Amino acid sequence: MLPTPEQCRASETKATLSSCCGFLGEVTLTDSAIIILFTSMLGAGDMFTMITTSLLPLFNGIGIVPMAWLAARLGSKRLILRACTLSAIAYFVAVASPFFGQSAASVLLAAIVFFALFQTGFIAGWFPMLDTFLTRERRTSFFGRMRFCHQLTAVTFLLLVGCLIGKAPPLWMLQVVLLIGAVVFIGRALCIARIPVFETQGKEALGFKDGLATAIRNKPLAGFSVYLFALNLAAYGTVPLTMIYLKTCLRAPGNVIVIISAAALFGMLLGYLGAGQFIRRWGAGGTLLGCHVALAAVNLALFLIGVGNAVTYVLFAALLLVYSFAIAAASIVASAEMMALSTPGNKAMAMAFCGAFYYGGFGFSRLGSSLVMGSGLLAAEWHLGAMRVTHYQTLFLLYAVAIVFAAVFLMMVPAVVPGPEQE
Repeated sequence: MLPTPEQCRASETKATLSSCCGFLGEVTLTDSAIIILFTSMLGAGDMFTMITTSLLPLFNGIGIVPMAWLAARLGSKRLILRACTLSAIAYFVAVASPFFGQSAASVLLAAIVFFALFQTGFIAGWFPMLDTFLTRERRTSFFGRMRFCHQLTAVTFLLLVGCLIGKAPPLWMLQVVLLIGAVVFIGRALCIARIPVFETQGKEALGFKDGLATAIRNKPLAGFSVYLFALNLAAYGTVPLTMIYLKTCLRAPGNVIVIISAAALFGMLLGYLGAGQFIRRWGAGGTLLGCHVALAAVNLALFLIGVGNAVTYVLFAALLLVYSFAIAAASIVASAEMMALSTPGNKAMAMAFCGAFYYGGFGFSRLGSSLVMGSGLLAAEWHLGAMRVTHYQTLFLLYAVAIVFAAVFLMMVPAVVPGPEQE
């Protein structure tokens, strides 16, 4: 059935509520100081901890294309609900991992692997489902509003946690925090179940092979996908590396790390809120260029901070706020452009193709960083004049250089040259 304007608005509200529940659960388990502190208490090292933050985007990048085939066969909503149910089960296993004694770290890693794998099904079905009721004119405003709401939910939660857990939280307290995240995560499926199934574009006209071939031949989409991979590969290791740097090298208190993590999420919240204004003023291409400048500058500043005290903790929070603002603004451009460049009749596969590059760059950024830390390729310590530099700081410097290099790929972004689908 075709959606009425009232049904479109109602569906947008339900999608936003589902995003709030799902994002809070996701970020708590895979991308916050909570999981970093939790894994360290289970005896995991820096390499293991960084890997846990890479699994969700990595599996999304690897599995989203075959999951898009499933979405076309089962229907986007049906796939999403099944994926969310299985992900919730894996989430509760992760919460229970400390009860497995010496195998706790292995159980946690396995649970996060399965959580990430099942969430790939959600990602594959999410954008095609949105496309059934989200009009072209409302894409940018919807994504900004939706992500503002889910960031606000996560920021509020992490700030409360940071204020309550103290400087050295016990394992059971972090376990309770993860349990709350798992319970809230269930709300994602409950909200999506209430969204009607709309058929605005008809069924996908192409099969798996033809759909993938069509997506690859879509030169604007392919060029934009390569750019997203390059940007995310350079940019997405910074925040979790900063949390590990604070915990391991600067010996920051646990509650301070959680609050700095919340500050990073607050920066994303502001980015989602203000991205639309930046895009309207400078265009999508100008916004992306500004994001490169901000991301590189923050990594360079992090490279220069070598001590941990009250002043530098505030500086860390401010820098990650700016960094996450830029990440959020870039993601708004990415989402709108991805939907605009997807070929009608091949929406699911086209968005999955672009998503594979987007999430692949995200995941490989963190996985690569973890492998570099674990391999000992970087000197544990070296000196730049009178400044002592750790291998964490070396990675920040490498990120800054990579982000500058990734700006070269802006030439492959269709939004830089105005066209009929320009957002």
